[in-house]
Amino acid sequence: MNFCGSRFLRAPALAVLLVLSFSEAGAVARFVPGDFATIQAAIDASSAGDVVTVAPGTYTENITLKSEVDVRGREAARTFIAPEEQGSPVVTANVVDDVTFGNFTIIDAAIAIDVVNSTAIQVANTIVDMAAQIGLRVDVDSEVDVVNCIFYENAIAIQRATVDAQVTNTGFIGNTVAITSPVGAFVDPGDSVDNCGFLDNDDLKDSGVDTGLGTDSVVGDPRFVDTAAGDFHIREGSPFIDTGIGNDSIDNTTADIGAFGGQFADVFPFPLPAPDVSDASGATPPPYSATLEWLPNLAYLVTNSANSGSYRVYYRQNQSGPPYDGTDAGNGTQPSPVEAGDATSITLTELQPSAPAPAAPQLLSTEPLNEAVRLSWSPVDDASGYRVHWGVSSVDENSADAGAVTTYTVAGLANGTTYIFSVSALRQPVYHFSLTALDSTQNRNESDYSPESTLAVGPPTEGAQSNQLTASPAVTVPYPDLPDKGCFVATAAFGADWAAEVLVLQDFRDRFLLTTSPGRALVDLYYRYGPVAAKLIADRDALRWLVRVLLSPLVAIVLILTSVSAGVVTMLGTLLALLVLSLGSRRRGAAGNSSGRRAT
Repeated sequence: MNFCGSRFLRAPALAVLLVLSFSEAGAVARFVPGDFATIQAAIDASSAGDVVTVAPGTYTENITLKSEVDVRGREAARTFIAPEEQGSPVVTANVVDDVTFGNFTIIDAAIAIDVVNSTAIQVANTIVDMAAQIGLRVDVDSEVDVVNCIFYENAIAIQRATVDAQVTNTGFIGNTVAITSPVGAFVDPGDSVDNCGFLDNDDLKDSGVDTGLGTDSVVGDPRFVDTAAGDFHIREGSPFIDTGIGNDSIDNTTADIGAFGGQFADVFPFPLPAPDVSDASGATPPPYSATLEWLPNLAYLVTNSANSGSYRVYYRQNQSGPPYDGTDAGNGTQPSPVEAGDATSITLTELQPSAPAPAAPQLLSTEPLNEAVRLSWSPVDDASGYRVHWGVSSVDENSADAGAVTTYTVAGLANGTTYIFSVSALRQPVYHFSLTALDSTQNRNESDYSPESTLAVGPPTEGAQSNQLTASPAVTVPYPDLPDKGCFVATAAFGADWAAEVLVLQDFRDRFLLTTSPGRALVDLYYRYGPVAAKLIADRDALRWLVRVLLSPLVAIVLILTSVSAGVVTMLGTLLALLVLSLGSRRRGAAGNSSGRRAT
């Protein structure tokens, strides 16, 4: 596994680092969350010699280690463990032997790691971030090696009751207490501490000046990239670079102090944030272009004045996520990924945007309005918008883009004219972009993908048209002096548009008359003459009474016959319309006689 008993721990620090190893040959790899949902489940299923490997993510659990089962995160900067039970240590090694725990960030802990009566325990390349009580606690009967870790802003970084807790290449930043021992088991804080870095630890300030502990300590600002984002990589100019013991496996130079140095650091640069993407196509495309800009990765193996790393731009059309297999940039000469060098912007030119045709929607309904028709249709997956088609003889006579909606009102139509309507879906080509950072080492280690940015560019692709429906716009504006919005005569007769009789007749109109062509023609005729008849009876109590008498049986019949065929209902509507016409003719006749008498 890692090393052999106490003889290893009592060896000089350099010898310790030279013989460390994470796993034996033939070990079985257990992956979290690929094989197991939790770290503890993977540990419990493992046997001696197995290795549990944990993918980046946040795992809320308290874990207990098992002898000869290593537990490693894939990326220390992005693999977090937080306690499920706040009162318990996040990681416990209790009567276990020969275990490596490494490449994690432990957050939100009271006690992060607790080692009890355990031997040959290695804590490597781990960040203990803001433990409320203790970052690492080691009892008197345990043997632990702490290698290339970071203890950041903890109440107590390390409390150890034995000199067999060796600390090497580890950074102590902003802790209240860096290294101490419990009452009754005093260990000099500087014993077994080699090549560690220190800054702003309260217990190590001498008249306000920072000091360190142990041999070959380094005191100074480590120049972490972004602690708030969890990125504890170090920048160019950090005093932690090449000041540890042993070698860095990443670039085979002298080991750095901190969680990304030494033999067992993960090699992946911290991922970049999502790029800013803008359309650079110009005023009259094509050609189409896209400009990407991004913030640099400031780790010294990527951003370096003497030997910088580089960036890659990945892209594809119309689908999110890897594989980013775009091929059309540069008119086909710049397939994904595109090497950007050490620049932090790039313009991809001569893009060839295209999108598959979307499916046809289903046109569900047409609602006649005054000089307009309201359409409603079903949504289509992946549609970015819709196009409405209409005409008198053909739907191809007119079209309008409706946007990303499923209802649209076609205005400017002629009342009484029958129109044909259909709808088609549009799909806008969309580019999906992601970035990676590569370090300057011989292996050019590459980060994980950045979050995506998208850009819609180019003309949309139109799918097939929907089914066709017809509709005829109709006048719906009531006589201005009447409060009712449609049943003019009934409102005038019964006194209010909310009267029960009026509501029955409105329902009759909506359910039966407006659903057939003859019925709509009848309603159109009623809308022309109804306001005149309503005005005639509104100021004449006798006429209002007479109309109520005439309408009441009709209302009763409508209530009874709502389940009867539409033809019967239309006949009843015709009777009502004839009544309206009779009243309207009487009104015009009376007006003509009055005018004749005045002329005489």
